[in-house]
Amino acid sequence: MRAITVAVLIALLATVATCATLINDIDMINKINSHPKSSWKAKAHKKFEGKTLEHVRGMLGTFLPVKETFHVPRYNPKNVGAVPRSFDARQQWPNCIGRIRNQEQCGSCWAFSGAEVLGDRFCIATNGSVNVEMSPEYIVACDTTDYGCNGGYLSNEWQFLASTGTTSDKCVPYTSGSGDVPPCPSKCADGSAITLYKADASTIKLFDPNNLEAVQQDIMTYGSVQMGFSVYQDFFSYSSGVYRHLSGGLAGGHAVKYVGWGVDSASNLPYWIVANSWGQDWGINGFFWILRGSNECDCESQIYSAKPKL
Repeated sequence: MRAITVAVLIALLATVATCATLINDIDMINKINSHPKSSWKAKAHKKFEGKTLEHVRGMLGTFLPVKETFHVPRYNPKNVGAVPRSFDARQQWPNCIGRIRNQEQCGSCWAFSGAEVLGDRFCIATNGSVNVEMSPEYIVACDTTDYGCNGGYLSNEWQFLASTGTTSDKCVPYTSGSGDVPPCPSKCADGSAITLYKADASTIKLFDPNNLEAVQQDIMTYGSVQMGFSVYQDFFSYSSGVYRHLSGGLAGGHAVKYVGWGVDSASNLPYWIVANSWGQDWGINGFFWILRGSNECDCESQIYSAKPKL
C-alpha cells in the first residue's frame, strides 16, 4: 500500500511540475536552436509571456481517438495519380483560402478548422460566388455531440456540418474567446434569419495515413483539409522551418488546416503547409510547416474533408 501511495504522489508531483513549466522556456528554446539536427527555429512568443502549460491548455481542444471512428471509413483509393513536388492552395485560389484567425482561450480549434475548410471549399466549388467566412461560433454553440470550448471530435463535427451545417461569421460572430459559450442562437446577431451551409454527407472522408497522395489530390482538386495532431510543449515556441517534436511533454490534441505541401530547401525535408488558429503573431504569420510522410505527432492519422452541399 505504501508503494502505491508513493507512486501516486510522485505522479502528482510530476504533473504539477509539468503544468508549472513556463511555455517560453528559454533553456528549451536555446536547446532547440542549437540542436545539430533541428530543422526548425524556436522563439519566445509574446502571447505566452509568463504563461505555463496549464494556462494554454485552453488553446487545445481536439480529442484524438486511437482507432478510426466507426462511422467514417478510411479513404484509401488506388491509382490516385502523381502529385507535384509542391502545391499551395493560397496561390491556386488566392481569393478563396480564408485568413488566419484566433480562437483565443477556448478549445475551439476543431470548430475553427472545420468551418474554415468548409468555407474554402464552398468558395472553390462555386468559383467564388459563395465566398463566406463560416462561423466557428455556431458550431461551438450548437453541436451538442461535442463539448464547446472543452473540445470536440473531428468525426462528430463533420456529421454535424452535414446534418445541420454552420452559418456565416457575420451572422454569428465569434464570442467564445474567453472560454464561455452562449446558447445556440435561433437568429443572426442582427436579428435576421440564419442561412446554413452544409457539407455533403456522402463525401465525408477520413484519409488513410498510408495513402498521402490521396490527401494531396484532394487538396489540389477541392481545397484545404482538416487535420488533428498531438501537440507537445516545444510546438508553442515554433517560429519557422519544418517542425519535428524535439523537447517537452504532451500538451493535448489540436486541429488545424492543411493548405499545401513542399520540400524545405535548407533541410531537404518534405513538409505540409498548415494554417493554425492562434493569430498571425505566431509561427510564419499564423502558419507552420510540419514534417510530411512520417506521421509526425500523428499529423497524418486524422485528416478529414468533405465536399460542400451545393
